[in-house]
Amino acid sequence: MTNFSRDERRKNWRGFTPFYLLNAVSLFAFTFAFFAFSAVGQERIGTITEPLITYHGVQNWTSQNNTVPVCWETAGYDREKKITQEAVAGTWQFWANVNFTGWGMCPTSGNAQHVRIRVSPQGDTDAGAGGSARMGTGALSKAGDNNPGVSLGFWAKAVEYVAVHEFGHVLGFGHEQDAPDNDGPARCNNGIDTSADPISITAYDRDSIMNYCNRDGNMTGHLTDTDIEGVQRVYGVRRQNVASINSCQSAQLKAMASLAGAWNDQNNTSVAVFPSDGTKFLFHANRSIRDGGWGDTVKWVSGDFDGNGLTDLGAAWNNGGHAVLTVRLAQPNKKFVVAHWLLDAGGWMDTSVYMAGDFNGDGKSDIAGAWNNGGMTSIAVYLSDGSKFIGSGQWSDRDGGWGDTVKWAAGDFDGDGKTDVGAAWNNNGLTTLTIRKSDGTKFTPIHWLDNAGRWFDASVFLAGDFNGDGKDDIAQMWDDIANNAIKVYISNGSAFQPARAWATRDGGIPPIVKWVPGDFNGDGKSDIAAVWENHGSNVLTVRASDGAKFGVAHWSENNGGWAPTSAWFAGKLD
Repeated sequence: MTNFSRDERRKNWRGFTPFYLLNAVSLFAFTFAFFAFSAVGQERIGTITEPLITYHGVQNWTSQNNTVPVCWETAGYDREKKITQEAVAGTWQFWANVNFTGWGMCPTSGNAQHVRIRVSPQGDTDAGAGGSARMGTGALSKAGDNNPGVSLGFWAKAVEYVAVHEFGHVLGFGHEQDAPDNDGPARCNNGIDTSADPISITAYDRDSIMNYCNRDGNMTGHLTDTDIEGVQRVYGVRRQNVASINSCQSAQLKAMASLAGAWNDQNNTSVAVFPSDGTKFLFHANRSIRDGGWGDTVKWVSGDFDGNGLTDLGAAWNNGGHAVLTVRLAQPNKKFVVAHWLLDAGGWMDTSVYMAGDFNGDGKSDIAGAWNNGGMTSIAVYLSDGSKFIGSGQWSDRDGGWGDTVKWAAGDFDGDGKTDVGAAWNNNGLTTLTIRKSDGTKFTPIHWLDNAGRWFDASVFLAGDFNGDGKDDIAQMWDDIANNAIKVYISNGSAFQPARAWATRDGGIPPIVKWVPGDFNGDGKSDIAAVWENHGSNVLTVRASDGAKFGVAHWSENNGGWAPTSAWFAGKLD
């Protein structure tokens, strides 16, 4: 086996040392799809690109039970060591079944093998950052070898990036720019190893953590969706890379909101209400007990369908291939009253998305259903007359591409009193925010923010008036190195402003979270509730808005038993 060296240098960065690779071959396959957005450009949804490359002769850690023993040769650097360990654990280990163990000081004698990390000091005049790493189990060495598997140089702004990149090499992954399909407008010309012999059957990922030319500028430690796909293909799935979806969409009502949850009660539907007193949620009270069948495919929505000022619960469900719209009408301090408001709402499609809102501005909430019409998006609206839904009107007819990964949110984004429909979608690795603006009889699509930052499949998008100016905005919950972060896109009435960070790593991300927007403290600004499991019980956490940022607090703990399929909604319920 012949080794060759590669200089691990990045443009405008210094302080790198060589590491060793072998001839390259790709391990993975991919799929690629795009959907035309006929009215306002192209809406390319669900794009999947190159899931990393590896090299001939590299032995990955499956031969070591997916366990990577790590230690530090160099004393000191406690801050950087903590960042490095947390970055690796919060990326590769967070998503895949691979475990990095140890992280203490290396033994100074003996034959125990570790991935030994050596730190190269960098002074103020040499303020670069970088490193080198050997590939796969070839990164192992023992005390007497004087041959660390990873060498790191630290600069405060890039510690996470360097750590995640170099440990990508330790896992056996090569540089994405060496892929044979590194070509076209996204071609990376930085650091290509012309002596490598990669074999790839997949498209090129310009934004991979392993690509010198990613659009994050080699400054963040975030994995792309295809980085995650690649490491999971090799080491298995620890956590699915999908958004934690709440199966109920709440219409935005201008009143202090309580929480409620519909749950599977022995294959029947029960509903519990968790009243808000403005600072906490009180213990729940059952408002509906086994008053109809339960189905995990039911699409739940909430809104004031009868116009009495209270929030009702709507359900779209499959009745022999036809959609039925059923409501549970809220009564003050009483149980919900169940009624079928439309027995035949058209054909049922599992991928359809239902949203509630006052789409015609008459003071009563309606229901909109977005559906896949031959690869294009159509939206039917079911208007409420206060006692039933009046058939359906086609308010959007094939006016843009359809994608199952699109994140939908309904809100009055322009502040005209009529609910619009928003969509966040994957536009070649970046997020585009598109709204379909209501004029009371139809929707007109328009892109309100073309580049809303990197796309992540696991992100959740919610609508709400987070700054209290009368116009609904969009909030994005996203995984920031295994911690929750929130960006808010403020509406000015005709466009969304670029993202502002309203919460930065303010808590962990449980595997399932039910996110619910609502004004829980009654100050006129939308907050965000998170319902999650703690040892089989519900924890209700609120991120309260002050108009510029969110403050996080647990508003209730051990408040009822956890049910992973439950549907949570917010509104005025008394």
